[in-house]
Amino acid sequence: MSNIEILDAIKNLKGILKLIQLDENDKAELMRLEAEAESKVMMGFSKGLNLGVRKALEKKNVYACLSDNTMEWPRCSLIKLLCGEEMIGEEIVDAAEREELKKQGNLCAGDVVFYRDKMYLLKDKDNKMKVHILPLEMPCLGNDALVGSPSPPGDLYLKKKLDADINDPKLGTVVIGFD
Repeated sequence: MSNIEILDAIKNLKGILKLIQLDENDKAELMRLEAEAESKVMMGFSKGLNLGVRKALEKKNVYACLSDNTMEWPRCSLIKLLCGEEMIGEEIVDAAEREELKKQGNLCAGDVVFYRDKMYLLKDKDNKMKVHILPLEMPCLGNDALVGSPSPPGDLYLKKKLDADINDPKLGTVVIGFD
């Protein structure tokens, strides 16, 4: 897809209210905010890494989008839990798949499944648990576009840049990057 086609596809996404291109200063500030958020415990599990936002920010063209609660979020797994290099759990959005994994003796906490055969890794003090937030899968934007969901501090920064009502709980942001 061309850059114009990607921008048109973004504008046509249901629930996208506004978009702005981020300059180098905005990208640096958003990266700083994400790094700060990653230094804290994410989702009650452990420190994390927001790969979706990080990878989107690496692209040549980066846009911040304001969305409302009508945006149709892709039904894809966005969370991987790692201990060292081993995946010990992940978000499973398909309820039937999650139920089957639970029947096999794996631990389920909401949409997150912890794999029973990997739990021994948590006892090893050298392997630290990490949460990876993956890019959103949005095929309608083409293969080149990467979409990230920012942390609360990043979301607040972007809402201010987008002149959004920061107190409106129906509003959110995403970052979309493409070359």
